[in-house]
Amino acid sequence: MTTIQEVVLQIKDKNVKWENNVEEVYFKKKKSLFFFANYTYCPDACPNCGCVNRDFSIVKNGTRTSRITLNPVSGLPAFIKLRKQRFLCRECSHSFTADTTSIVDLNAFISKNVKNEIKVKACETVSESHIAKEMNVSVHTVRRVVNETADSLRIKPLNELPEHMCWDEFKSVASAEASMSFAYCDAITHQLVDVVQDRKMENLVRYFNQFPLQTRLNVKTISIDMYAPYIEVIKRLFPKAKIIIDPFHIIQALNRELNKTRTRKMNQVRYKDRRLYNKLKRYWKLILKNRDDLQSYHYSHYRLFDWLTHSQGIVDYLLQEVPSLKPEYETVHQLREAFKERNFNEFKEELLNVQTKHLSDGLNRVLQTFKKFLPYLQNTCEYPTLSNGPIEGINNKIKVLKRNAYGYTSFTHFRNRILLMSKLFTPTTKKGIKQPDAA
Repeated sequence: MTTIQEVVLQIKDKNVKWENNVEEVYFKKKKSLFFFANYTYCPDACPNCGCVNRDFSIVKNGTRTSRITLNPVSGLPAFIKLRKQRFLCRECSHSFTADTTSIVDLNAFISKNVKNEIKVKACETVSESHIAKEMNVSVHTVRRVVNETADSLRIKPLNELPEHMCWDEFKSVASAEASMSFAYCDAITHQLVDVVQDRKMENLVRYFNQFPLQTRLNVKTISIDMYAPYIEVIKRLFPKAKIIIDPFHIIQALNRELNKTRTRKMNQVRYKDRRLYNKLKRYWKLILKNRDDLQSYHYSHYRLFDWLTHSQGIVDYLLQEVPSLKPEYETVHQLREAFKERNFNEFKEELLNVQTKHLSDGLNRVLQTFKKFLPYLQNTCEYPTLSNGPIEGINNKIKVLKRNAYGYTSFTHFRNRILLMSKLFTPTTKKGIKQPDAA
């Protein structure tokens, strides 16, 4: 028959005999619940001499009480006073305690359920002190459980690598070079593979050299941002992998330079034409907005304008008042539209035919970078479903974890927490996701 304690505490062990009394006392200045139980069984043999238990060769020899930490019950700390049976072997006079219980590990005083709950909570972006406070254990206990669990999740040196990968860096601990660490994930399943302390090229080469050549040859694509050392590492160690430049960084680079030019032109008229300055400042989003999303048929009142107009009319007015902004505006939007449609031939033609003398130095520098990366941009257009989005999402979660913990000192422990948060309950496949094919 199932007892109330088994239902409340979710502990089922045929060798545990529960007592009916439950005490509510103050323990360590907290109101706590104490349950009482006895644990006994008939041992098969003596663990010291191996004597088989027959003809009363092993007899009972008192009890030993242990205080086991349990999961909180109704928000109150809960413990169990477990009286473990002790035995005496008459053959070798060795005494031992009944320790093979399903409640707690050998020589431990924190229940298995508590450790499992710590693992679950450690997968969230909360601090370890918060987990320790909720589970009524020490922070060192939480760290020990995290480290032990993460050891089983670490990638082995000769394991397979994903066919499609995403590479990126994130702000790490102070001991890392420039405080930046490297992370990579599977572009298909979005599962984090591993974290490397340093993103410097020699360290990445040393890390990926652990994998056999055949494993590295199986990698088909790697999505990266425009960080040059990544390209060198891929060329050296992944000769068959196609480099994909993340499309977000392409669009971001174009938008950034266009917005810098708008700001510069705006500041030039700050004391000459205050109304134009205010319009350039207020409607900056319309200049960056896709031209197809601007509407030109619904007239309405807009602030700073004395007449009815629409979003397309505002952009036309600003470009008419600031003619030097128009060449950069046209160039950026033509490149963006071609790249958005993944039309590489049109993008390449626009890029090579740009009249650079009418553009800012910043945009010219970006266009020169695009020309240098043209083969990789072609790969981006051929694989429209692949990007750095998965690893960027993981990095954002890492930032939240680090902020909630007010930073980490040890990279090893920080890495263990990241692996536990990202890999413990992550499925190996995602439904509805197919292997990407070149367009």
